[in-house]
Amino acid sequence: MKVLGSVIGLSFVLQAASAFFFDSGHHQQQQQQQQQRDGNSYQQRFFDINCPHYVCPGTLECVRKQSDCSCPYPNSQLKCNLPNGQAICISKPATHDARLSDIYDDPVKGPAQRTDGLRDCGWVLDVYEGKRK
Repeated sequence: MKVLGSVIGLSFVLQAASAFFFDSGHHQQQQQQQQQRDGNSYQQRFFDINCPHYVCPGTLECVRKQSDCSCPYPNSQLKCNLPNGQAICISKPATHDARLSDIYDDPVKGPAQRTDGLRDCGWVLDVYEGKRK
């Protein structure tokens, strides 16, 4: 009787493991297919934009020049303008100081802010100019 119980228990375990592995493989295949469809739709949207200037790859905005692109996640990113005319987006510094958070949320004051100990646009410019590593 113990042997029968062990065999039945083992069969349930094997069945569950089999379902897990086979279902995971199927799920992964679905994810890959979805990514391919999403990639095709992004490419199609990109090519469908009627823009005589520059299309921002992150936001699909039509702007005059690349540095005019906004950050794809403006609620959590700062746009830092570099001296060479380009711009990069960085994560807004994490701070518990409400005053600093308000400054970093401001689209004009945020990129101009330079706070010691935080990686903000001031820090980016220092790295760009070789003042920091």
